[in-house]
Amino acid sequence: MERRWAVREPQLGDVRSLVEAELACFEDPWPPPFFISEILADGRFNRVLVDPAGALVAYLFCAWQFLDLHVLKVAALPARRRQGLGRTLMDLAERHARESGGESLTLEVRPGNLAAIALYEALGYDRVGRRPRYYTNGDDAVIMTKRISNEELGIRN
Repeated sequence: MERRWAVREPQLGDVRSLVEAELACFEDPWPPPFFISEILADGRFNRVLVDPAGALVAYLFCAWQFLDLHVLKVAALPARRRQGLGRTLMDLAERHARESGGESLTLEVRPGNLAAIALYEALGYDRVGRRPRYYTNGDDAVIMTKRISNEELGIRN
């Protein structure tokens, strides 16, 4: 597949596009201050994918929790789904975790988001638990984790 996007860190100028994407992607979107806070925070791994015109097509926000890279948010615009964007972002997160000496990646997903769960399982994530009433509407979240090995990088956990 021809690559039609570029990867970069999000900037404050992306907040409007991120908020618009959130409204299109989620029933409980992050408000603008969340994006601003995450963009400005130290120790984060955040990436956006943009098309050749510079328009946002997908995004990823992660934060370290000890040796676990926690995927806070990953999304592709509805018109851009099923093009490998989510997989690309998740692969970038895993590579970052490996190179940083991390031991795992963790995320939460709605139990009914079967497409996302299937992607995460295909990437090697396991269902490890639930967070009761995690979402604003009271839905639980499925916790998924992927343990990683850094042996091929010469890093010992």
